[in-house]
Amino acid sequence: MPLWMVIARGPIFRFALAVFVLGLLRLLLLTLWGMLQSVRQAGDQRIPYGKLLRETLSWIFPFGQLVRTRRIYSFASFGMHLGILGAAIFLGNHLDILRANIGLAWPAIFKPVLDGLSVITILAGIYLLLYRIYVPSSQKLSKRMDYLLLILILNLFISGYVAGQTWNPIPYDGLMLFHTLNGLAIALLAPFTKIAHCVLFPLIRLGSEIAWRLTPQGGSRAVRTLYGPDGRRI
Repeated sequence: MPLWMVIARGPIFRFALAVFVLGLLRLLLLTLWGMLQSVRQAGDQRIPYGKLLRETLSWIFPFGQLVRTRRIYSFASFGMHLGILGAAIFLGNHLDILRANIGLAWPAIFKPVLDGLSVITILAGIYLLLYRIYVPSSQKLSKRMDYLLLILILNLFISGYVAGQTWNPIPYDGLMLFHTLNGLAIALLAPFTKIAHCVLFPLIRLGSEIAWRLTPQGGSRAVRTLYGPDGRRI
């Protein structure tokens, strides 16, 4: 194995993994602490946790939500998320790197299945990238980082898929360097970009519910802030 690959899969991988795990853990703990503080100060603490859990699960496994609006976009987004999770967590080569660095691994998924998920992810990623570029409503909401993340993900999956095929026309070592650098970049960016929703998403429903449980006189103070001391009655 080339020296650069040993370094990338060893110390650089461990550094990126530490940033990824510790950065996301920090965000998760800060969010949970903020929510706990908000609950303590809420004017109405009767929060329907059971209902919120059901709603959260319905979006984590959104089979009933995909056909409601923007069907193609929804299926593409779901397919890409499924492929990312499958390849990141269950690809044999990834698990070998994880085992070598931290001694932890689990059974891998058969390569043909992951190849199929990779193709779905690539097609979905291309669709989502074109959607952001050409659909005005999505253009207005998209930032440079949104495009960069999609490009990094496409680079990662295309290079990984091609490298694993017998017909690969590109020198394997160079292609794997490109693949590895894209993967490390995504891991390093994750705690500072929208990728952080991988740990924060389950808290969105609960956080939104808590946000509307205003502190005593909170509504009146909000009105005074918006409209001055002679603001509207509520």
